[in-house]
Amino acid sequence: MREATQTEVRRAFDSGLPGLRPPRSVIVVGAGLAGLAVAHELAARDCEVTVLEASDRPGGRAYTLRTPFADGLHAEAGAMTLTPHCHYAMHYLRELGVETDTADLFGTTFSYFARGRFFTPDPESVAEAGLDLHPHEKDLGVGGMIERYVSAVADSLQPDLSAPDWAVTQRLAPYDHLSVHEVLTDRGASQAAIDLMEPLFLEMRGGDLKSASALSWLRHEASPHSLGNADPRWAKVKGGTDRFPQAFAQRLKSRIHYRRPVVRVEQDAERARVTVLAHGRMQTLEAERVVVTVPFSAIRHIDFTEAGLSDAKHDVMRRVKYASIVRVYLQMRRQFWPQHNASFSTDLPIRWIRDATPQLPGPRKILECLMTGWRARAVSVMTEEERLGFVLDEVERMLPGARDHFETGTSVCWDQRPYAEGAYILPERGHSALMPVIRRPEGRIHFAGDHAGFEPNGGSMTFALESAARTLVELGATAGES
Repeated sequence: MREATQTEVRRAFDSGLPGLRPPRSVIVVGAGLAGLAVAHELAARDCEVTVLEASDRPGGRAYTLRTPFADGLHAEAGAMTLTPHCHYAMHYLRELGVETDTADLFGTTFSYFARGRFFTPDPESVAEAGLDLHPHEKDLGVGGMIERYVSAVADSLQPDLSAPDWAVTQRLAPYDHLSVHEVLTDRGASQAAIDLMEPLFLEMRGGDLKSASALSWLRHEASPHSLGNADPRWAKVKGGTDRFPQAFAQRLKSRIHYRRPVVRVEQDAERARVTVLAHGRMQTLEAERVVVTVPFSAIRHIDFTEAGLSDAKHDVMRRVKYASIVRVYLQMRRQFWPQHNASFSTDLPIRWIRDATPQLPGPRKILECLMTGWRARAVSVMTEEERLGFVLDEVERMLPGARDHFETGTSVCWDQRPYAEGAYILPERGHSALMPVIRRPEGRIHFAGDHAGFEPNGGSMTFALESAARTLVELGATAGES
């Protein structure tokens, strides 16, 4: 079966999926946004669809924290931003009646704290910061560095790089075998310049720039989803991202079964079967098709021995890497820093701090600290008390008064979250060769989720929903095979 292209999937979706004649029965493994969207569309077409979710809530990594905060404050632990180009997400938000608001990441007061002092991204401030920049970089500012080291490379690879139905052409292929760090240094970037630019590489901050695929990075940086392209149309779900999956779940109601981890998937020529844990017992369910949306970071907990998966699929399940991210939240009695919607990048171990509640009323505020890569893995080993104390000590070095204003806090270590075991997919060198294998159905078993999208970077609600649309097109193409 030929895979539909990105354009063909969108055309079918926008037309209402006219070719979708669903199987009589489908089991969806996982109630993240991809699984919810698949189930939503199948249920609307009278398919007997069952969603099995290992946790006690819908949404997966669309996860809003509401405790232990006071005054109705909340903060996002996972997905949080929508652009006007998030076509699939915007479609479902409208359909489900979920409101949006201006994104927190737009209009931030961004600055750096390094070598014990604050400075801004503009050329004069960077030049006076005493960083180990190359002579030609000292008058560029961070914007000039992005233009020289990133935009110029992306522009040189057009139109291939931004093609709607993009493929790894002869011009693009070498960049998939180079790391982000290699491309930047080959262009003449100093390590100090790379450190200044890195906070803007939003989807690459979860790992090592020395292993991340330069092609995946450039594809994202050239897209309207890049942080450098933020504008007033960037949005968030009003009241918390979790309202989005909850709206899906409300439509699906009893079709979703929570606390039902799937431990085995198998198939034969006639049916597909899953074994699920329910109240301390194993139960086997059958359906014509199974849609697996579990992140590959955690998929090893499911046995596929009798699923007839290809060697290539087994291999890609083991090879795909996920970003290590820890997010720590500190509730402060009031805002004691001067900047509105503050965002700081720092050379301290905590790396990035921001006001996580710039639009929420009341005197209290939540400061969020986001750590990635090896630093995230290091603080994950700490106890919760140790982690909060460590972060608070570091914030105090940068923003004196933090300890006096601190009231309570919490953290999320994505590597340790059950059934996730990582944040979003982290495309390493050679990732483009893995992508078609990740997406490819295997007999009666289909694969969806942000890791199984057409784009090389995960971490996007709309990419997860696009993968759901692609899977629905696949299911429509199997009509008559069941």
